[in-house]
Amino acid sequence: MVSKSKINNIAGALRCAASVRAGKACTMADARATMMLLDTAVKTSRRTGSALKQQLTQSDNMVTRLLAKIGL
Repeated sequence: MVSKSKINNIAGALRCAASVRAGKACTMADARATMMLLDTAVKTSRRTGSALKQQLTQSDNMVTRLLAKIGL
């Protein structure tokens, strides 16, 4: 399979992964780009999830402190 365009986004990476899953050929450059892009996406997702969890904890603590100040 000759790639006409470079894989530079997650949609392209998922298309390449789907073709591999279907048993079609994929160039080594496309497979490498897919692996690197999806690896970056997973790391970003984990980092974002961790940051959101921390923000939720801070918000919960703030609400708890405010409720304690008004006596509830």
